[in-house]
Amino acid sequence: MRRFSALLTIFCSTTVAAFATGKAEHVVVIVWDGMRPDFVTESNTPTLYQLARDGVFFQNHHPVYPSATEVNATAMATGAYPNRSSLMGNHEYRPRIDPLKRVDTQSLDVVRKGDELTHNHYLLLPTIAEILQRAGKRTAIAGTKPVALLHDRLEAGRACDDCVDLFAHRTVPAAALERLKLPAFTPQENPNVRQDEATTQALIGPMWDNGVPAFSLLWLSEPDFAQHASGLGSTADLKALKSSDDNVSRVLKELTARGVRDKTDVFVISDHGFSTVSRSVDVAAKLKLAGFDAVREFEQPPTNGDIIAVENSGTEFLYVIGHDPKLVQKLVTFLQAQDYTGVIFTRQPMEGTFTLDQVRINTPEAPDIVVAFRWTDEKNDAGIPGSINSDGRYGAGRGTHGTLSPFDMRNTLVVSGPDFRHHWIDELPSGNPDLAPTILHVLGVAAPDHMDGRVLSEAMTAETTTLTPIEVNTLQASCDLSNVVWRQYLRVTQFSGATYFDEGNGSATPKK
Repeated sequence: MRRFSALLTIFCSTTVAAFATGKAEHVVVIVWDGMRPDFVTESNTPTLYQLARDGVFFQNHHPVYPSATEVNATAMATGAYPNRSSLMGNHEYRPRIDPLKRVDTQSLDVVRKGDELTHNHYLLLPTIAEILQRAGKRTAIAGTKPVALLHDRLEAGRACDDCVDLFAHRTVPAAALERLKLPAFTPQENPNVRQDEATTQALIGPMWDNGVPAFSLLWLSEPDFAQHASGLGSTADLKALKSSDDNVSRVLKELTARGVRDKTDVFVISDHGFSTVSRSVDVAAKLKLAGFDAVREFEQPPTNGDIIAVENSGTEFLYVIGHDPKLVQKLVTFLQAQDYTGVIFTRQPMEGTFTLDQVRINTPEAPDIVVAFRWTDEKNDAGIPGSINSDGRYGAGRGTHGTLSPFDMRNTLVVSGPDFRHHWIDELPSGNPDLAPTILHVLGVAAPDHMDGRVLSEAMTAETTTLTPIEVNTLQASCDLSNVVWRQYLRVTQFSGATYFDEGNGSATPKK
């Protein structure tokens, strides 16, 4: 069976018999990038609102930390936290790929180079699509954003002599596109309505030409683009919400038209929540001013003691060349006295910090220090709560994410289909790593032992669930500095063998 490649494509493999656990023959996942669960209302998103009423609304759903796109795309795809998948940021410093500056972890060139260096282990674990393909099931991955590449990077980019480039490394067969009346668009319009519609039409059109695959994933860019550009609750944001809602409607109508809606479990999920930027902080500049050899990128190969600061909006990664513990401690002491610092994580245990292991981000190429910026529940001009400090291109009043704020660490999950309850609100904790084991369970494919997520059995119709106690623990760390006392906390929920990070923050209090 022939394959064609990149993100807007169908990847097929030979048929192998598999034990079917669920009732559904198909699973469709639709990602609304950056969708907050409190934005699911009858007026904002009527289709999604009705889907939630008909199916299951997960009221206590979590991203992994950092609450950023590429990190959570990987968690969804692999069912694992960053320490096991190896990807922990939208931007990272990976000197084997580029010794002078940060890399964008979703970039096609970076992914290809990463796989070349690791013999196809850029991600240390297989994805849902890869597991299903090995089990003989067809899959389709479509994305307006390059992050969709992470779900099936090993098939993406393979030669296709009759494919054309639709946009940003996404290709479909030229013959299949001829009958599609795709809307004209400029890349990354605000809101990015027409590009998302084009991606949706490509999925439900030529990518489903041979029937709806066992697994399809549609990654939409909205409301993320509009919220970054114009802020939460803005006119552009409301249009973006309607756009994504319209695309869900298109998918549902196509499933109905093909006679498979009652055989399909539909998951609508977001990668993370969102907050309003109260202040943008240039951490590299502040470190430089304080006497540290800190830069955004190196002009020449670095030497021991140099520091590269890598921004991930609501989180900062600090890489110390040579990993000098005294220098790391000096950086930590400086950060604990700053009014923008929320929670500090370090490779090695240090007074007043948590370790990278405690938040499951200790990857092979992790930074020496990770800083989650401080947050408040302050409302923006549109009355939307959730305010954060940020290090990035988004200034005050615009939207971003990445912190341990509960507004960033709560995201959307709605599921409707034959395997799931009707008119059900699931109040139990759930998270993005639960997506992979749940989908594999529905499709009758065994999940690998390495997955950190759990099957969302309490929300399913044919499952007998033994509920275990929910354990909520608040980790605390503190230390005395010359003029202040630093305190930080991290609230962690554990349930049914899975771990969820609820929130964390910190502050320095002047000594009396």
